[in-house]
Amino acid sequence: MLILNRRDFLKNATAFGALAATGIARGASDEVGKPYPGWKPGEMDLHFVYTGCGENMFYRLPDGTAILNDTGDFFRPRDLDQVPLLPSPDRLGGEWMARYIHRVYPEKAIDYAIFSHWHSDHIGHAYFNAPATPNADHRYRTTADGRKIDGFLCVAEDFSFKRYFDHQYPRRGTYNSQDSSMKLLVPWVEKQKKKGLVVEPFKVGALNQIALQRDPARYKDVFSIRNICANGVLWDGKDGVRDYAAEHVAVTKDGRIPQNPLSLAFVIQYGKFRYYAGGDVGRRFKVKGGGDVNYEGLVGERVGPVTVCKMNHHGCADSMDEAFVKAVRAQAYVACMWCPGQLAKKTLRTISKYADPAILPNLMPAKRKAKEVNEAYMKNILVPDVAHVVVKVLPGGNAYRIYLLEAHDESMNVLSVVEKKV
Repeated sequence: MLILNRRDFLKNATAFGALAATGIARGASDEVGKPYPGWKPGEMDLHFVYTGCGENMFYRLPDGTAILNDTGDFFRPRDLDQVPLLPSPDRLGGEWMARYIHRVYPEKAIDYAIFSHWHSDHIGHAYFNAPATPNADHRYRTTADGRKIDGFLCVAEDFSFKRYFDHQYPRRGTYNSQDSSMKLLVPWVEKQKKKGLVVEPFKVGALNQIALQRDPARYKDVFSIRNICANGVLWDGKDGVRDYAAEHVAVTKDGRIPQNPLSLAFVIQYGKFRYYAGGDVGRRFKVKGGGDVNYEGLVGERVGPVTVCKMNHHGCADSMDEAFVKAVRAQAYVACMWCPGQLAKKTLRTISKYADPAILPNLMPAKRKAKEVNEAYMKNILVPDVAHVVVKVLPGGNAYRIYLLEAHDESMNVLSVVEKKV
């Protein structure tokens, strides 16, 4: 298990909190060392929760509307020396995610569950339900009624959900690339529909299909959510869409497309602040008329400039193409990591070409940090080792704070906080 020097962590966190290169000024320094202050009406909290085994996001919108956006559970025992399971390996990633949500959200019903694509690091898996388990390292929890669960279903044991979206409903399994996460989740969805869960197709290009649920009138002039893409279908920026995945299949005669580029994506706007999340969007597609297109770059064009960007595919070398980065030009990039090779050097160099963005990997393994200490992009990395990342958009959406929270325990203590105007 990775052992971190806490004194060095806090020393570095304070130094990174005043990064002149990013244009970020120190803010709310009296909060450091205290538990996270929580959400208040008018604020928007974007939580990127570290567990060591998946991508986990929880959002609290200005009127209190709550969104769970992916909860993964992918266990890699060979990487535990660099990627610790936190707060401890005694629980599954989904169980830790549920406990985290309880600390920041006092209700039992969450307004939306939104899943980017069928992969275990975003939803959980059902390999343990197969007759022959292909990987003995897969972990699960057995419920009181005998079900084997992990990932999102651990959260669903503690919380109910009102509305549900994934990238393929109702065309589940399109392009023949889903892994066992679909087998894990679909039975739950069908059961919950009978109990009132609202399930509908994610309408690419729609404005406010995902909407404020508590007090929308108060924020109608300053808040919106735009659906950008899903299942290889991309908004054209106006009133239509283009199905790049279907074109690719028609041209190549190959009906299988990997899940990552099929991810759904959306943009949340609050005042001047804009946030993008797109699962593992990436790759190129063959199109009618010959040639191919950079799909990730086209997604970036439809998204446009944002304030904070959740990195595509954990910042791996096959994602965050320069065309995408040039289009979104974010002030801050968050990387949700569960593998030491994610957030590739190539990605770090690409995003550092455009201004001096804050780079927020929720994990920066000590071995990598030592090897890359002299790289120019290191001056932009705010997270010295490992932490939960919270972006708090202040009322009105004209400024935001970046909080780094203790991930080694459940104290929610603030390690550093910085503030920036949009």
